Amino acid sequence: MKIKVKYVLYTVVILIALYLALNFLFLNEQKPTKFLSVGDVAPNYAFQLSNGSIENVDSYRGEPLLLWFVATWCSSCAQGNSVLANNLAFFKAHNVKILELEQYDDLGYSGMPISQFISEYGNNTYVQGGIAGYNMTLAYNTPPSLQLDIYYLIGPDGKVLYIGEGLATGINDLENFIAKEAL
Repeated sequence: MKIKVKYVLYTVVILIALYLALNFLFLNEQKPTKFLSVGDVAPNYAFQLSNGSIENVDSYRGEPLLLWFVATWCSSCAQGNSVLANNLAFFKAHNVKILELEQYDDLGYSGMPISQFISEYGNNTYVQGGIAGYNMTLAYNTPPSLQLDIYYLIGPDGKVLYIGEGLATGINDLENFIAKEAL
């Protein structure tokens, strides 16, 4: 009889953990309904930082944010980390926070953990890393063909100011925009 109770308790614990995981990955806040455009309010999805804590996009309100979605097996994303590391002084001088998020399930392929990816290719601690859930990836990416390397500059008011693909090749245009907007 004790063994059955033990298995029932284990089953309940596993079901609760599974529910919480599914809630984070699939049921996370609102469902995406349209593609994001400049001028839209950035959707407030939760994500998990590399240290395990959960934050959301709105927690960065009041400061400019570069929100960059990557796949950790993507070579242009790795190159973007190197280019970004060489340009960190610019972002720091303009008080732009940088959040690099691994897209949900690394877009179906296996890559290294995001913290290792940032460290290995960017070798910096200014960039915060994390993992986006399923709905967040869809809301900030462009279905039906998901981009590997897409980024958003979000203003202090939470509105999307700039959208780009391929940070390594687009960083000069992004920096020119930031300088022109006096962020």
